[in-house]
Amino acid sequence: MKLHHIAIWTFRLEELKDFYVRFLGGTSNEKYINPKKGFESYFISFGEGPSLELMSRTDIQNTPIEENRLGLTHLAFTFPSREEVLRFTEQMRSEGYTIAGEPRTSGDGYFESVVLDLDGNRIECVCPPQADEPQDDCSFETERLLIRPFRENDAETFFACCQNPNLGNNAGWAPHKSIEESREILQNVFIGQEDIWAITLKDTRQLIGSIGIVPDPKRENPQVRMLGYWLDEAHWGKGYMTEAVQAVLNYGFNELQLSLITANCYPHNKRSQQVLERNGFICEGVLHQAELTYNGNIYDHLCYYLPNICRPASEDYDEILQVWEDSVRHTHHFLTEEHIQFYKPLVRNHYLSTVELYIIRNTNGKIVAFMGLSDELIEMLFVSPGEQGKGYGRRLLEYAIRRKQMNKVDVNEQNDKALGFYLRMGFRIIGRDETDGMGKPYPILHLQLPEAENGNK
Repeated sequence: MKLHHIAIWTFRLEELKDFYVRFLGGTSNEKYINPKKGFESYFISFGEGPSLELMSRTDIQNTPIEENRLGLTHLAFTFPSREEVLRFTEQMRSEGYTIAGEPRTSGDGYFESVVLDLDGNRIECVCPPQADEPQDDCSFETERLLIRPFRENDAETFFACCQNPNLGNNAGWAPHKSIEESREILQNVFIGQEDIWAITLKDTRQLIGSIGIVPDPKRENPQVRMLGYWLDEAHWGKGYMTEAVQAVLNYGFNELQLSLITANCYPHNKRSQQVLERNGFICEGVLHQAELTYNGNIYDHLCYYLPNICRPASEDYDEILQVWEDSVRHTHHFLTEEHIQFYKPLVRNHYLSTVELYIIRNTNGKIVAFMGLSDELIEMLFVSPGEQGKGYGRRLLEYAIRRKQMNKVDVNEQNDKALGFYLRMGFRIIGRDETDGMGKPYPILHLQLPEAENGNK
């Protein structure tokens, strides 16, 4: 015994029949008509498996279909690939149909979206897990992105992105004219190239851009690399590129141990400039008439650089103290003014000189973040309030963990923002003191990375 067909009522028989034939590849029989009962129907077949019967009758009731209801909830159609689910979903969106569920990977590995037909019936568009599907050989993972090497099966999405003239004209290359051209470029420029990656969305695995860090042709220094990137126009303005750049900067400084990372962009490419400046790059000037583009334009290059974390000089201590005070006033609301003034000379005259200090400067050369390390733990890490959200704290912390083998940090219990940051970075609370080191009534939490904690047992 097997399921033969599923039937649904509709007021719009012809339109609904056309929907399932046009968009979902169904084949319709001749319409059946029973004039005595006022009944009409079509059977829509989809190759093997059950058929769909569309029925109309003059006395049917118009009852809204809800997702959470007893009885029939949705119809599911399988698609051959994730890309086909994405393509169909975007086609439905462009045709004006409601997307009731954005593309996602379910807990059991199915890639799916939900589209409503003309009558509001829920259609699940499903790609089952496939044994031969490429594994996520992810190089970096951020909050919303998976950054991985390019693959041959990226060609269709790669072409869909790169045929857009707004993309190529901002980066200096001609819009792609065919998928064959995209395949050739993908093979020759992207696939198998060291430190050049595809940017994909974590939820959908959709390719949306590229990022790389390659030798700088303008500098004969192996400790310098140049950052390059592009992003599909449909995803501009969502912070994806800033997120990707921060991951690659951490890789460049912490893994490759670079002394400098550079980047160039056209003066008219304001979006790229904003990405670089949000990530702390310093504009070192204009390289005039730097490039002859494919269509005959001659463009200048805005040249940027970002130095690695460095050690300060003693004459920087006053500026570091100002970062400390500004940050404390912004985050340590539990401290009284009396206590801030109590700690301030101690920080300047004692603490700064007894720890191993590291700093990051911004585009104006000002110190915007600093960190102090002792033999055992991260003693202090502060970021200027106006410079937060640019990845400075993460860069300093990852430097301490990877380059200096630090795995412990203390934090004020009342400093919720700092505590949340360390917990997100993988630290766990292992102890608590009722007072700080000076006996003041500010509890201190002791945190440690789990792997370090296990290693000490």
